[in-house]
Amino acid sequence: MSDLSNNDLPEIPLAVPSPEIEWAAIRTRRNQRLRDTDFTQLPDFPATEAQLAEIKAYRQALRDIPETDEEPSRLLWPELPDFIK
Repeated sequence: MSDLSNNDLPEIPLAVPSPEIEWAAIRTRRNQRLRDTDFTQLPDFPATEAQLAEIKAYRQALRDIPETDEEPSRLLWPELPDFIK
């Protein structure tokens, strides 16, 4: 049996995804968040006008994500309205 310490192990470089891969993952997550709130768009969804405006703004912010920043690591996700949580 070999007695290796951590100093004897080879250094493995960290793989950093390309921006294209990061944006693809972000779009997938964004699309899931939109699907998670699709029920709020049904005509019989019980909400006040203010709540409907809030969810509309949230969904629009999700759709605007690819245009909000060129650097995926700086992306700030919009907050889901409290009445939906």
